[in-house]
Amino acid sequence: MQAYDVRLRLDPLSLHLSGRAVLTVQHPDTLAALPLLLDWAMNTSQVRVNDTDVVIKRHLDHLLIPLAGGDSSVVEIIYQGTAEDGLYRAEVDGQVVAFTDGWPARVAGWMPAVVTPSDPARLTLQVVVPEEYDVVLGGEPVIEGTPTMTGNWRRYRYTLADDAPVYTFAFAIAESFTVVTDTSAGGIPLRHALLEPAKASLLDRTGAVLDTLVALLGPYPYFSYTTVQVPLEYAGMENAAAPFLRADLYEEASGRNPVEEVNVHEAVHQWFGNDVVPNDWSGLWLAEGFATYLTTVVYERLDGAEAAREHRVLMAQLPAREARRALVPEVYDAPEDLLSATVYQKGGAVLHLLRLMLGDEVFFRSLRRVLADYADRPLSTVALQTLLEDESGRDLDGVFDFWVYGTRIPTLRTQWDAAAQRLTWEVEGDEQTLFGVPYELLVRQGARNVYVPATEGAITLAGSE
Repeated sequence: MQAYDVRLRLDPLSLHLSGRAVLTVQHPDTLAALPLLLDWAMNTSQVRVNDTDVVIKRHLDHLLIPLAGGDSSVVEIIYQGTAEDGLYRAEVDGQVVAFTDGWPARVAGWMPAVVTPSDPARLTLQVVVPEEYDVVLGGEPVIEGTPTMTGNWRRYRYTLADDAPVYTFAFAIAESFTVVTDTSAGGIPLRHALLEPAKASLLDRTGAVLDTLVALLGPYPYFSYTTVQVPLEYAGMENAAAPFLRADLYEEASGRNPVEEVNVHEAVHQWFGNDVVPNDWSGLWLAEGFATYLTTVVYERLDGAEAAREHRVLMAQLPAREARRALVPEVYDAPEDLLSATVYQKGGAVLHLLRLMLGDEVFFRSLRRVLADYADRPLSTVALQTLLEDESGRDLDGVFDFWVYGTRIPTLRTQWDAAAQRLTWEVEGDEQTLFGVPYELLVRQGARNVYVPATEGAITLAGSE
């Protein structure tokens, strides 16, 4: 797939829409038909391939579009219906909000698409709504200035000129968004679309977050960065150039800033997940593990080592059953089955282990090379291992076999000598993958946290707890 040009006319109350999608497709000249997904609630009234009407085959959400040969086609689909999935309506403080949620295949609820993480594309999206509504989209306005008015309808048009997975295409509609604009010190245009304008300060460090990631990873992949406050069921969604953040996270809690933490995670996804995409759903950890781990690195750079430790402790606290699952499953029924602490927290912990083993210079150089080498092709776990070995000159088979593909975890055996007030430990069952790695253990003594290098094997603690 190369590009989607989608035009929608939408009633935010009923969620009824009429759409026209033009897909520019590159394909093998032997491909006889193009498989697409479009929700069963959407009825197609016309399908054309290279300006010629065609008869399609359809079964529920699956369309099969006959192709005329050659290595590229332009497919046009006219459709309409009332959205059942992928486009939702809710109220926030009495205000109507409509928003999309495209992962993993729900984007087909409002546009026809090839839905796979390994086939990113560009997007031009036009949304026409009644004049009393605001629309927020990711990307660059096609025409700068106020939206175009047509009768009692208002037209918004944006383009995402750099590739992203189709499930990250998104828009949100509200009776009134307050949009706060800014620019990072490094020149990235920023917008915060808020349902609660008083909460804008919670995202004040967004520019610093993005500039930190640029310094770590390389150029920001898109034109601008927009956060959107919407009533999602989960914490956030990494929509390309416009992540959605759950509305009720815009509160400070116990000294933490939850919406900032989620925003950092979704910002990392602009590089890992959106710019560099996994080769298939089984490689989901290559997106979620990186976003989880690099969030801790951003806090390390912004707030120091102690803040990073606190975030890594949270990352490491996952149930043993999740830790024992392979990061790359051999079998799964649906992409939703992969959303667990395994790909997020275990994936992040494995990346921290690799950083400790390889050292900062090699590790971060490797990440920048991943982003350079795989910007135009999907990344697999095998390819990641090969690149890390090439950059480090080390054989990582044992590490990947145990921590990435394996289903075991080491055992930490401890002994407490009350008389000497001394705690000792040893690690068993790690297949020597942790030998010489300078990782730390967290020892909690009452309300006191003590971090100690695991290689020391013992620590003397004050007090009797």
